[in-house]
Parts: sequence; C-alpha cells; structure tokens
Amino acid sequence: MNLLDVLAVAVGLGTDAMSVSAAIGVKWHGPRQTFRLAWHMGLFQFIMPILGWWAGRGLADLLEHVASYVAAAMVFAVGVKMLYEALRTRPGEVEEKLEQKAEQAIAHHRPHGKDPTRGWSLLGLSVATSLDALVVGFSLGIKGVGAIWLASLVIGAVAGVMSLIGVFVGKKIGKAIGPIAETIGAVVLMGLAVSFLFF
Repeated sequence: MNLLDVLAVAVGLGTDAMSVSAAIGVKWHGPRQTFRLAWHMGLFQFIMPILGWWAGRGLADLLEHVASYVAAAMVFAVGVKMLYEALRTRPGEVEEKLEQKAEQAIAHHRPHGKDPTRGWSLLGLSVATSLDALVVGFSLGIKGVGAIWLASLVIGAVAGVMSLIGVFVGKKIGKAIGPIAETIGAVVLMGLAVSFLFF
C-alpha cells in the first residue's frame, strides 16, 4: 500500500471515532476530556490493525489463491455496515447507544459517573470504534501486505486528529455531522475494497 492508500484507509476508519467524538463533544468537551478521548481513540486505532494483521498473516498462505477476494469482501462489508448505520439512524443514535452500553457496564462501580471519557466507559467506546480497524488489518494480512507498523501509526494518528475535530464540531454544531462522516468513510472503504481486486 502506498501512502495515499494508507491515508484513505485512515480517514475511512477515523470517521467512526470522529462521529462518536462529535456526539460526546456536545456535552463533554473540556481539555482533559478532549485529550483522553483523542488519545484513546488514536491508540486503539493504532493497535487493532496490528492485531488483525498478525492474525491475517497466519492465514495468508492458506488463502493464497483467494486472498484478494476475501480481503476485498471483508473491507467492503465494513463499508456497507458503516453506510447502513449512517443511513438508517437519526443523528447521534449509534453514538448514544455506545455511550449507554459503556455506562451501564460501569454503573455498579461508579453509579454517579456519567462522563464517557473516563474508565471502562472510555475503554468500551475505544474498542467499539476500532473493531472495523481490526477487520481491515486482518484483511491486509490475508492480502499479504508487508509491515503494518507505519500504516497503523498513520491510522492511529489520523483517528486521534479526527477525534479532536469531532469534539470541537460536537461542541459547536451538535451530532448532525456523525452520519455524514460515516457515509464518507463507508464510501472510502468500499472503494478501497474494490481496488483490492485490481491491485
């Protein structure tokens, strides 16, 4: 993958983090909250492709003749899922569900804690928004892409920056940007999947 491909993947994956950050930024946008959110979103977007790539490399030889098709199908499926979620939900609904799930998981530990940029709530959001990156990393491993470290670093950095932007956007104009960002990300990932079949 060249740098342009990596940036396209990073932007596509980062839209989830941006969308969630915009939803959270409506209410929680202090300096520490913003930093925690951007740092964790970026960190998990960096880690997940590496984990997926390692797993995919283990299957690369086994799937040698169909690797490009499997990788394309997986990335395309991620794009379709993102597009479906963006088109079927009202603004911020996906993010609200993620927040509620994470907050319910920690309710018995911190019954009065509502800030989703702390503790298990933040961990839950970070994992939930980076699962697509895990799948993409797995597909790249299957496809036989070489070292993933630089690509993962770019993906993580872009996700962190997009999370920062998301918080500021959420603070200013609310959650409406979420579905727009997810739609753009979905189209980018589906385009990448198609390119796997020809390059």
